[in-house]
Amino acid sequence: MVARLATALIAVALVAPPALAAASERGASAASSAPAGARLLSCRRSPLLAARVAVVGTWMRPLAAGRRLAVRVDLWQHLPGGRWTQRTDVPGLSTWVAPTDPLLGTRPGDIFKYRQSVGRLAVPAAYRFRVSFRWSDAAGAVVRQTAATTAACREPDVRPDLVLDSVEATSAPRGNGLVRYAVTVRNAGRSPAPRSVVAATLPGDAIPNARHRSVPRLRPAESTVVTFTGPGCAAGAMPASFVVDPANALEEASEVDNEVAATCPTP
Repeated sequence: MVARLATALIAVALVAPPALAAASERGASAASSAPAGARLLSCRRSPLLAARVAVVGTWMRPLAAGRRLAVRVDLWQHLPGGRWTQRTDVPGLSTWVAPTDPLLGTRPGDIFKYRQSVGRLAVPAAYRFRVSFRWSDAAGAVVRQTAATTAACREPDVRPDLVLDSVEATSAPRGNGLVRYAVTVRNAGRSPAPRSVVAATLPGDAIPNARHRSVPRLRPAESTVVTFTGPGCAAGAMPASFVVDPANALEEASEVDNEVAATCPTP
């Protein structure tokens, strides 16, 4: 359970993109006769931060007056309720890249192909690439520049979300002045939640969250009940409290509903 970033900080979830792949081909055919183009190749959605990736593929042909080729990839992000804004904090982006082959662009049929991946996409958000293309002459003077924008990569929040819906405190069946606490755990997220635990702090416990009960794997909208037996408390005293996934091992869609306190029944 990783603490959810505030909206203003969601953008920082992106880190350095995976290794770039720049490739050039001679005599390859392109789907369009235009001198350049870009396309969103992949938009991988996942409940896991490390698995969310967007990939753009670009290509450009030399012009008669501009045989030196260069491409630049920029990433734009749209957060819920906001506007499209350019990301300027992702290493490897917003930099002009030329072919590794210095002769590429000087031969008939040359095509410069370039691919860029960006990983660890924050959710919920949408992303798109704006790709700039630049042609220069032999002296380095820019003779033409254009740009293309890809389709959006929409990243919904498909993470699980463990919720402690309620806790019911009743006298334990065998008496002895003990109380039975029945805690309802539900997965309110959009993907299965792996096995977890609920930790309890009962009245009189010297160590918080020392009592644990296992929670099975829960599908979306599925719930289960775990029980604890222990002392009740006097009126006005601290009641029993419960927290799911106390070790913060699960990345969830929300962290605001992982704790619940019981009423304070007397045994």
